[in-house]
Amino acid sequence: LDDDFEPLYSLNITYSHEHVVGLGNKIKPSAVSHPPDLYTNPMPTLRGNETWAFVLTDPDALSRENPSKAEMCHWIVTFTIDTDEDLPVIHLPMNLELPGDLAKHPNTADVTPVELMTYYPPAPPPKTGYHRYVFVLLAPASGKDTPYPSKPKERPHWGYGKVRKGVRDWAKDNYLTPVAANFFYAKNKKQ
Repeated sequence: LDDDFEPLYSLNITYSHEHVVGLGNKIKPSAVSHPPDLYTNPMPTLRGNETWAFVLTDPDALSRENPSKAEMCHWIVTFTIDTDEDLPVIHLPMNLELPGDLAKHPNTADVTPVELMTYYPPAPPPKTGYHRYVFVLLAPASGKDTPYPSKPKERPHWGYGKVRKGVRDWAKDNYLTPVAANFFYAKNKKQ
């Protein structure tokens, strides 16, 4: 992930109807045991058959002081948008329905998520402090015909085998670019 990218969209993530990911808020690991629901807006006019990815990574695995498994891939969901229309809202229905006004919007697209890497719930080890859990929405790089994204060989380091390797490398190799991000902190209750 290019750390200084400019987000193009807002990324709204909710766990179990009540735990909203809010740019660095704290959420207990017990509240994030199942995949979240995602919606984003606004969306530009999209080219048909573009494959996007929504990912979750932990840049602090095993801990910030000992990042021996950083980054850790926690989830990769891909989805294809099959339209050339303006879509103000994209909804990945993992668990929830869209809230209020968004559910009634005529141009909302419920897209079918495909898990490339199954959801691995955030569970920081004891005595490792707070971990950042970062969600990133990745779009096809401008002007590229992107192949379907490849699955990392393993979760630690996103399969690259080096500390601090991860989502930014995987995105580049799959011709994807970040367009939105959000994150939360979680820690083990045993500190």
